[in-house]
Amino acid sequence: MSYAALDNIDDAIDATKRFLLPFDLATWLRLAVVMFFVAGGGGGAASYAQNAPQFADGFGDSGGGPGGGLDGVSGGEIVSGLPDASVGVAIVVLLALVLLVALALFFLSPIMEFVFVQSLFEEQVHVRRYFSQNVGNGLRLLAFQLVITLVGLVLFGGLFLLVVLLLGSGTDLGAAAAGLFVFAIPLFFLYAIVAGTIQGFTRVFVVPIMLAEDRGLLSAWGRLWNALTGNIGEFLVYLVVSVVLGIGIGIVGSFASLFALLIIGIPLGAVAFGVFAIAGGGVVSIAAIAVLGLLFLALFLLVVNLVQAPLQSFLRYYAMLVLGAIDPDLDPIPEIRASVES
Repeated sequence: MSYAALDNIDDAIDATKRFLLPFDLATWLRLAVVMFFVAGGGGGAASYAQNAPQFADGFGDSGGGPGGGLDGVSGGEIVSGLPDASVGVAIVVLLALVLLVALALFFLSPIMEFVFVQSLFEEQVHVRRYFSQNVGNGLRLLAFQLVITLVGLVLFGGLFLLVVLLLGSGTDLGAAAAGLFVFAIPLFFLYAIVAGTIQGFTRVFVVPIMLAEDRGLLSAWGRLWNALTGNIGEFLVYLVVSVVLGIGIGIVGSFASLFALLIIGIPLGAVAFGVFAIAGGGVVSIAAIAVLGLLFLALFLLVVNLVQAPLQSFLRYYAMLVLGAIDPDLDPIPEIRASVES
């Protein structure tokens, strides 16, 4: 028996080539902006941000003095050139920037989902135009995501509070609390799988249905549900194959991110080291190094999201081609399908 999830991998590759080739720099740059929101900041960039403190500590410990500075200069002497007020202002500004980026990702990512899918539909990337056309759709998607998250918080938050109350009420209920906690562990993983599947199907199937048929989110889910219940085997195979493809693409993206880190970080790091060696640890030197750090971050995110563009495009085309193969009435890209199949 042939499954749509196995038959449409090559067609998804061809659809991605048709979308992104021949290479057009403006199209790729606009798509990189969309990827920043759709891929959650660039995929590999997020993992690098988690490891950044370890890299920073290693750099500080490579010097010759007990304080961990370079050439026997202690960390306290390096920072002492900055007034305390300047350090406080810098920390506040940094925290404000982090908060702004987090809020932008939170509110803009659902809208950018529709910008991305409409770009795949049209095989053109127009960020501002598609954004303005899909604000309402994005807010509906955001509300749906919040509901799924809140359900989990209420269920497991309430369960956690119940365990705490049982533990605090007396020793006789300790065994019951422990049993309840053990019962909650598999329940938590089950909910995570179900909620993750719902969120994933919403992104890759429901969003295209909403755009293709100009429907609301719940109405589009109703359309998908009819196809899902009638072809459960097809969707289960897709689920397994998509996980395998996602792991492979995640590995490719991680290696590309590491390569970008080395290519961009080595020259900029050498320049920063040179600035420090020449100018020392004064205010001007630290400001110059900070500028180089921001330049590194911008270039790194740009390269990582350029890498994400074809990878994420392939995954979305693949899901839409599978959906159309399972239920032709729901096919969101019939013209692209006909082109790649011919």
